[in-house]
Amino acid sequence: MSVVFVVDDFHPASAKRILLSDAWLMSLSATPSDELLALEATTRVWHFAGANWSRDKVSDISLRRIWAKDPNGPIAVGSKGVALRFQGAAWHPIPPAAPIQYFDVHGTPRHGLFACGNQGSLHRLTDAGWQPVELHRHDQFRGVDVAPDGTIRLAGDSGVCLRVAGEEATELKAPDHTFFAVRSFKGRAYWGDEVGVSVEAADALQPFEDTGIGSDLRSDGDYLYVAGIDAAWRFDGKAWKKLTLVYDNEFRLV
Repeated sequence: MSVVFVVDDFHPASAKRILLSDAWLMSLSATPSDELLALEATTRVWHFAGANWSRDKVSDISLRRIWAKDPNGPIAVGSKGVALRFQGAAWHPIPPAAPIQYFDVHGTPRHGLFACGNQGSLHRLTDAGWQPVELHRHDQFRGVDVAPDGTIRLAGDSGVCLRVAGEEATELKAPDHTFFAVRSFKGRAYWGDEVGVSVEAADALQPFEDTGIGSDLRSDGDYLYVAGIDAAWRFDGKAWKKLTLVYDNEFRLV
């Protein structure tokens, strides 16, 4: 079951439900013009432009993540090195660099677009297609962040958290958790794992907020957003706000 709400200023009284479906929507992202794209497990994309949802099969190969903030068009990545870019009115394949499993994709207009996955993979998208960034690792990277200064961070299994600045890769001291996501926000880096959110300090991670789980982290520049289990958090740099999904004859936010 999947449910999507639109909320003003993270206030539950303003919540408007715009979708309730028995499909599993595993990734949700907004375009720069605030249209919504959702990835249905694992080959269909839902699109909402303010009126009705559309739903289209875009791949025969399983996808894992959709990211719509890139000004050049939304991108979806997944198994066997598959990647698709939406341009014009259609999804177009990007030739794979290797048959790896992509788990996440992120970037900035200035520093480019990067995808991460298993077998220690970090790939940068160029005009010629995906180009590998050689890290000489074999880890499974689940989350990638490209900071405004170009620093790349990779969140992975077994406590593997990397910071890549230029040609130097630094492994941060972190607990032996599965790290799902990482995001830069107001000059600091925040990491989501199976117990909550940590903050980067020098070359180590420190516990920051017990959200139960930090399965996805996003930022719009003004706030940091954290997705958990039936809950979401918003952080403005000083204080947290929380929304919880409950069911009492219908789904609602409190």
